[in-house]
Amino acid sequence: DSNTSDTQTQTTQTDSGENTNAGTDSASSNDASSANASEDMVIVRVGDADIRGSDISGAISLLPPQLQQQPPEMLVPMAVNQLIARELILKAAMADNLAEDAEVVALVDEAQMASEQDAMVQVWLQRELAGRVTDQDVQAKYDEIKAKSEQETPPLEAVRAQIEQQLRQEALIVLEEDLRKDVEIVYYGPDGKPQTASSD
Repeated sequence: DSNTSDTQTQTTQTDSGENTNAGTDSASSNDASSANASEDMVIVRVGDADIRGSDISGAISLLPPQLQQQPPEMLVPMAVNQLIARELILKAAMADNLAEDAEVVALVDEAQMASEQDAMVQVWLQRELAGRVTDQDVQAKYDEIKAKSEQETPPLEAVRAQIEQQLRQEALIVLEEDLRKDVEIVYYGPDGKPQTASSD
């Protein structure tokens, strides 16, 4: 959710995103060839992994229906950022050899996850966030809210889930920024040429 990547993505992805959506939403045969071209185009390269137009269409199709109503210029950057984050987490999970982890194997065997990659991403993320969102963190955040609020604050247990969710979101942003530092991310324009490269 970092603003810099959002604006960067928005400026470089709007055209290709509109093409992608035109291809998926339109039933007219006239758009078929251009749709196939944009679906197959590399939109972003994360390290040595390519994210294509078809990946973005797939990510958008998995979003909640109310989000899918958003215009392409909002949807596409959102989907691109989700896919970049997933790719970064997957690389970290592979570096930790999570493919052989008992919890990952169990998730795949029990068919709770569609793929080994999905299972690796979920397990890695759960473990990483568990270490970053502790009971002490929740208590500290609750105390901070209580100190700032002029009204009576509900008991901790009543708001624990909300506080944990907020802390997880904050931790996820920091985590993603950390992961981005080690991987080159290159955005491609509608002409298929690199737009920007960021490895900082």
